[in-house]
Amino acid sequence: METNWKPLENLLGRKRCVGFMYMGRVNGINLYKHGITRTYLNLDDEGNCYIGTGSGCYGLADFEFDLKKLEETLKGLHATLQTPYDDVFIRTKTRGIRAVRHFLLLTVQSEPGDLKIH
Repeated sequence: METNWKPLENLLGRKRCVGFMYMGRVNGINLYKHGITRTYLNLDDEGNCYIGTGSGCYGLADFEFDLKKLEETLKGLHATLQTPYDDVFIRTKTRGIRAVRHFLLLTVQSEPGDLKIH
């Protein structure tokens, strides 16, 4: 799958895209998932914003509203759009979770080719 960062970068600037993962493209809509909030920004190539309405369908959404909601969630997590979702962030988050004794943390990691299903 070929990634298409241009719509997101045009709206946010490259430095504010570091927390996103490109999840693919459906019906001409690029799906960008934020690693920290686990929420999506869905944009077509012209930068129009969409929200999933169920069963693989999308309707037009207000980009500014969705962006503000994302930034407020990040603020509550002590992060910003410039916080990269990388190995350092994940290690810090994992240490924080392990420090709270009433949480059980299960980590599953797989690499391509590691698993065969028959």
